[in-house]
Amino acid sequence: MNMKLKKGSKDKANKKLDYASSGVDIKRADFIKSKIKELASRTITSGVIEGIGPFSSVLKSESEILLATCDGVGTKILLGLKYKKEKWLGKDLVAMNVNDILAMHGKPKFFLDYIGVNSLDDVDVLGIVEGIVEACKESGCSLVGGETAQMPGFYKRKSVELVGFCIGFADHNSLPKINEVKKGDLILGFPSSGIHSNGFSLIRKLISQKKIKIDSDFDGEKLYNLFLVPTKIYVEDFFKIVERFSFPKASAHITGGGIPGNLSRVIPDGLSAFVEKKVLRDISEKYSRNIFSLLHNFVEERELFRVFNMGIGFAMIYDESTAKKITENFSDVFIVGFIEDFEKEKVLIV
Repeated sequence: MNMKLKKGSKDKANKKLDYASSGVDIKRADFIKSKIKELASRTITSGVIEGIGPFSSVLKSESEILLATCDGVGTKILLGLKYKKEKWLGKDLVAMNVNDILAMHGKPKFFLDYIGVNSLDDVDVLGIVEGIVEACKESGCSLVGGETAQMPGFYKRKSVELVGFCIGFADHNSLPKINEVKKGDLILGFPSSGIHSNGFSLIRKLISQKKIKIDSDFDGEKLYNLFLVPTKIYVEDFFKIVERFSFPKASAHITGGGIPGNLSRVIPDGLSAFVEKKVLRDISEKYSRNIFSLLHNFVEERELFRVFNMGIGFAMIYDESTAKKITENFSDVFIVGFIEDFEKEKVLIV
């Protein structure tokens, strides 16, 4: 028997999804973050230069600037466990933290983890730690401790909670100088390896609604492999540029909130960052297998940019002359935008 959808049902089936429909309210999260920042400010002591707000906190010792971060992997864990990618999840956990240290122009030094499970028989904990160790080595960071908590009755069977903590160090002169960003500066971007570790609640919603078949092939690879490829670590690439040229004026780790939500944090009042869509598409096609074009079939473009990295996982702002010299000398960094007078929003995708 042939069944025809009623007009309302058809419209509903064709409607593109947004992050809120998958249970993640960005506006509400921003409000809660602002209240947390307000509450935490009451605890600030003389050793704190920057508390909640930047990509990492900035702390002062007698001789060095200390940077501290805390981050996780989000609901990527659910798909990672299903497809037995525990090692990749461990790499993600480190990457999400060390890249935040990097955004404050520091070198990550010490890493600690929290792994919470119902039972050690449920999850390949050693596989996760192997991934953590590999990523720590790649980023020049020492795994110095952590907590593996067995909490039956609290965590569900076959589930895991992952939280990472990183301490890094920076010099006073290397910290971002957002007030020096000016009209005419250029924005450089390091390519992402794919989705990285944000937006998976929306991806899982697309899977549950059968809009995406995660076991299918895409660009010659199983789709779940493309979704779950670990977050790229940028420490080595970043400091190769710094050693040859200089620190950027400012940097941004492109995570939850996408390019607009993260790059806007380092754009001074009175200016706007213009990021070029065509350049991002070209980068994504080459480095992340054009995975974002698939998602565009089901999610409005503006929402994609609010949720995903769209091809670049890390952005840096340099003066025009230095930016061009960098791209002439390094093949895996690209000019993705420019700084101009303020126009409507801090970050515009053009």
